[in-house]
Amino acid sequence: MKDSSLRGHKIAAWIIGGLIIAYCYAFINAITSASENSDQCNAIEAAAIAGHHIPMSVSQPNTPAAFCELGVHFPLLRTYFTVFIYGVLDRTQQDAIVTSLRSAPRPNSKRILVQFFEKENWRPWSDPNSGRSGGNRGPEIPIATQWIP
Repeated sequence: MKDSSLRGHKIAAWIIGGLIIAYCYAFINAITSASENSDQCNAIEAAAIAGHHIPMSVSQPNTPAAFCELGVHFPLLRTYFTVFIYGVLDRTQQDAIVTSLRSAPRPNSKRILVQFFEKENWRPWSDPNSGRSGGNRGPEIPIATQWIP
């Protein structure tokens, strides 16, 4: 009786391990279709920027402070785009940007999460010894959020 119980636990452990590996593979696959998503993100950013006044970015000088990236819903691993817009405080302007994003062409019909922030929380750094510099984002809390189906 002990042998069959032990064998059942081993089989269950292998099945659970296999499912975990398959889920990890599916997650990696969901977030690594980079070239397709990059082109779509660029189009979404262009739609957010076109015809709207968006302040210049602190993190990427000479470009408007509107960024796009791919996100993943757990546990079903459905992907969506997140658009981050900084410095647009007026609700009417925010609504106009959301309207532009609603009408923007999306070939694969992924949902879009639009988040508006008061300003970029950009923390620059530099290393005098190597001459390298850069920065990273600090904590940011959206002032408005809206899903576009």
